[in-house]
Amino acid sequence: MLKALPSGAPPRLVGPYRLLARIGAGGMGEVHLACRTDAPTADPYRMVAVKTVREDLEVDGDFRTRFRREIAAARTVDGPGVARLVDADADAPSPWLATEYVPGPSLAEAVVRSGALPVAAVRALGVALATALAEVHRVEVLHRDLKPANVLLGAAGPKLIDFGIAQAFEATALTSTGLVVGSPGFMSPEHLVGSRAVVPASDVFCLGAVLAFAASGQGPFHDDEMAAVIYRISRAEAELSGVPEELRPIVERCLLLDPAERPSAEELVALLGGGGVPEVFPWPGGVLSLLAEYGEAARNIGEAAASGAGVADLPTLGPVVPYSPTAVPNRPVTPEAPAPAERRRRTRGAVVAGVVAVAVLAAVGVVLTRQTTGPGGTGEAAGPSASRSAAPSASGNPAPQTLSQVVLPYGGTGHTNDFGKAATSRSHRPAGWSPWTARTEATDGACSLSPKVLVCTGAGGALVGLNAADGHVLWRLPARTNRDGLRATAQYPAIVGDRVYLAGGEGVVAYGLQDGRKQGTVAGPPADWAVKGSDFTDGVLYTTYINLREEKQAGLVTAVRLGGEGKQVGRELWRSPLDALPEQPVAANGRVYVPLGIVPVALDAATGKVTARGPEGCQRFTVHEKSGSLLCLDTRSGVTVLDRTTLRAVRSFGAGVTAGPAVNADGLVAVVSGGRVATYDLESGRERWSSPPAVSAYPARVYFAGDRVLTVTKDEVLSYPQDGPTSSSDVKDFRPNLPDDFDPQAVGDVLLAGGAAFLAFPDGLVLSGYLP
Repeated sequence: MLKALPSGAPPRLVGPYRLLARIGAGGMGEVHLACRTDAPTADPYRMVAVKTVREDLEVDGDFRTRFRREIAAARTVDGPGVARLVDADADAPSPWLATEYVPGPSLAEAVVRSGALPVAAVRALGVALATALAEVHRVEVLHRDLKPANVLLGAAGPKLIDFGIAQAFEATALTSTGLVVGSPGFMSPEHLVGSRAVVPASDVFCLGAVLAFAASGQGPFHDDEMAAVIYRISRAEAELSGVPEELRPIVERCLLLDPAERPSAEELVALLGGGGVPEVFPWPGGVLSLLAEYGEAARNIGEAAASGAGVADLPTLGPVVPYSPTAVPNRPVTPEAPAPAERRRRTRGAVVAGVVAVAVLAAVGVVLTRQTTGPGGTGEAAGPSASRSAAPSASGNPAPQTLSQVVLPYGGTGHTNDFGKAATSRSHRPAGWSPWTARTEATDGACSLSPKVLVCTGAGGALVGLNAADGHVLWRLPARTNRDGLRATAQYPAIVGDRVYLAGGEGVVAYGLQDGRKQGTVAGPPADWAVKGSDFTDGVLYTTYINLREEKQAGLVTAVRLGGEGKQVGRELWRSPLDALPEQPVAANGRVYVPLGIVPVALDAATGKVTARGPEGCQRFTVHEKSGSLLCLDTRSGVTVLDRTTLRAVRSFGAGVTAGPAVNADGLVAVVSGGRVATYDLESGRERWSSPPAVSAYPARVYFAGDRVLTVTKDEVLSYPQDGPTSSSDVKDFRPNLPDDFDPQAVGDVLLAGGAAFLAFPDGLVLSGYLP
């Protein structure tokens, strides 16, 4: 992805651009993320990728001629499917060119990290790339190195990059005699053997190999031995068993040995279904997560530069599959003989395509390999989330810190649904985290996140502990029914030290956080009492109960201090009877707020004494800690603000609210009303901004994450700037990569931490992915 520049070095300038971070390197050059020196920006879409010649190389007249040819080719092939040329200077002491920056992974990285693409995405990918090739061929230019690493995935679709070895049809003499440049596994037969008859159909052959890779996770000529790869390509012996049947005939036509028998780029568009690039590109959830990761990294670096901070002090974000500009040697180079390496057994998803640049001299050539080493240079793949809290990065800078405290449900104390800056700061991400999906028993309650374990609850005391980094199920407790055959509602999982506590029929039970083993119980009310709801703050778990037998004493609230040594797991502080049936309690600012039906009641958190009773009409509560104001979703589906002490109604706003309210520390309130997102000022009740109504499912949840507002439906997460969107590009869209056999009926509560979202569906699916 992006690598920080050397610490302490002065800003590097190339033409009118300031270099921000290193993207990658090729045989003769380097590529950097950059922005104009006169217009610092944190917007990735206003940044550029600057390609420069290595400073240690001599630049002669022949090279400048080739570099001008590269610039001319890049200018000629401008189009929506190509990363456009922005600026260039072939006559500078060190020639350079700047192209549009695409904040997304290469196809190579996307497939390695999130798996093969679904058929719909492969079709759309093929249509977009074939359309781009048709435009390229129309102006009589060949790409000549179409491979997964030269296809960048953007939110709006893929873009071709690196025309560094593209040659105009009439200019093939600029290639050194006998030298062919390309990438093993993704070269056409005529290209591989050094033929001068490289034609548009050669690019189509390469595109067929790329589509096979995207659909199956492996190139069609993949082999551990390079000689075998070359042999198989020269005879067009493709292995396509992993390609879905509906795509296989199309790919087979692209990979025919005779160029004349292959479809043209325009014909390939029709074979794949045509229709042009869709308005919303059908990337799967794993790719959308990577897009969010790339955008996050570029924004962080841009913000540091715009603020005047040294971007060299930012942590290194190492890629799994590096960016791979085409190597264009000035002359054939023979590398030193490589040291013997142990052959690794390859799984279906493992690839080397897109991380290797080769020069084939005559029929049998020399292979120049760029290693995919981790930060330590050991050859171990390292993603951006694999940093240890104390380990230095490759540039010598400290690696990102990792999550060290518990992240509570509902945005923490007060059920504000505001996860604050911790929601987007990498320092609050579990060590080694990457997107994952897990299937378990019903998870229709809240989740709590410890540094290593995500704990989610379900009805009837169901509880599951998942590895926070990869979603592996560590332990699970099944749901239980009472003597009447009923299951209690799902509860708040309170984590204290190495234990997780859950209120149930027998009281508050402590379980081991790592293994789920029962460690002790704080006895609760008799069996006639059933748990209704619970909340946790300042080390105390507050629980409401309803009486199943006695109407005179309808409700009860208990407070249990959690923690202790050995068998001591906690102690009850108080019990307070209630004269009506209670709902979910919310504890904040020294009070416990409980709806008795629709009547709000405040209890003193230290004694359990009722201190105030408000007017009818409150269904559930949110407490703004800074002001102490109590926000209730009223029975008219608006938001009423109550005085913290008297529970007197102060003001109301909103109408038809179906999700929320969420309130951030600055007093901005977000709700979903009529399918649109709207924000209000807590102090005045004035509307700040609202979005257009949703065109599909209405959002069921709304949250604050740093300076963004997130809405969640059962199959989509939308992210808005908290100050309101000014254009459609300000709204980010993420669709979870749901299993094919999973049809979500509803969405549960979302937990946000470290730029990642943890989403539990009531149906039992739990997934984690990057925030949009």
